Amino acid sequence: MQVLLRLAWRNLWRNPRRTAILLCAMMVGLVGVLLSMGFTNAWLGEMKSSAVRLYAGHVKVHGQGFFEDPVIERAMLPRPEMDERLAEDDRVRSWAPRAVVQGMLSIAARSRIVSIVGIDPEAERRVSGIPDAVSEGVYLDGWEEAGQPIVIGRRLAERLDKGVGSKVVLMSQQYGGNDLGSGAFRIAGIFESGNGGFDEMHVYVRLADLRSMLNLGDRVTETVVMLHRAEDSQAVADELQAHAGAGEVEILTWEQRLPLVARTIELSNRMMIPYYAIFYVAMAFGVVNTLLMSVAERTHEIGVLMAIGMRRRGVVGLILLESLVLGTLAGVLGWVGGAAIVAAWGVRGIDLSGVAEAMEYLSVGRVLYPSLSWGSGGVAAGITLLVAVGFSVYPAVRAARLSPVTAIRGLG
Repeated sequence: MQVLLRLAWRNLWRNPRRTAILLCAMMVGLVGVLLSMGFTNAWLGEMKSSAVRLYAGHVKVHGQGFFEDPVIERAMLPRPEMDERLAEDDRVRSWAPRAVVQGMLSIAARSRIVSIVGIDPEAERRVSGIPDAVSEGVYLDGWEEAGQPIVIGRRLAERLDKGVGSKVVLMSQQYGGNDLGSGAFRIAGIFESGNGGFDEMHVYVRLADLRSMLNLGDRVTETVVMLHRAEDSQAVADELQAHAGAGEVEILTWEQRLPLVARTIELSNRMMIPYYAIFYVAMAFGVVNTLLMSVAERTHEIGVLMAIGMRRRGVVGLILLESLVLGTLAGVLGWVGGAAIVAAWGVRGIDLSGVAEAMEYLSVGRVLYPSLSWGSGGVAAGITLLVAVGFSVYPAVRAARLSPVTAIRGLG
């Protein structure tokens, strides 16, 4: 085996220019795959993170039927036993209550339909990115002026042409009847989540103020739960539902609440497979072409080897070993190069400010941070090796079928 390995190495570098070109082509192909993976991971990860961090959480507890028919009458009373289970579960990072209703925000000149989100300001900091997204004014717990505070999105503030300190009026249906509840609020802060559509449709007030306005008492419409790992969402939801019992509350994961986001991520991952395949097909043609040329140049030598006793399977093994060495080099060097570039971009980020408005509607921030897992990078490098070896079978078999006498005469 050592002799064959040495022979394979020398055969590769008989024509160093050709080998170097093929090696570089395979490396560049693998680097392209890794960069595409890194960018895709950043985009899909940001989409998922944005959906979870802004509003959905990993798991949500609703009153029964609220998700399908989000009316105030489906608000639920506090469930201390649920809080106890969440506190005892090591997979749970934090949770917070909310009251969410559809209502109208009005000023003297115009009105807008919005989602009114009543929150516990301190608890909300642990489950949402909105408190840190306030770019002007203060968050709800920092309001020290007279009046009830409200935090609105930048896009909505621009539509209303109102800023911090301006007065707005909220209206929505009260609990337990058909009467409308209303309240006057002062804009305490303006947030920019990076998602223009979200910013235009959501406003945040203190849970106590919304309860008072809508006669909710102690009720909330949902409890949002954040986990340490998104992969545990379904298991946590199933366990909570089993202990809560049927018919009282419904517990949904972020994938169930946001099927469009979940399916987009799944479809995008599938659509990238043909894209990656293009790189590997190009590698395959390069391997086949190079080895066929190498075999043609070494016809006399192969005939001599077979004449002095090398079996046909030995010839096949020698050609496959050459491709194995080539594929290993390309895989290692390409993986190192690609991982280094992805890591560098992962620290600096890719600035998408030039297309920021379009990115907002894709739930993607202005800066993407590519990332690459050891597993996906290893799989990409492994496929490079498999391509190199797999597509060298034809040249190897063709070399093994040569007649020793014909090959020695150089007529193969």
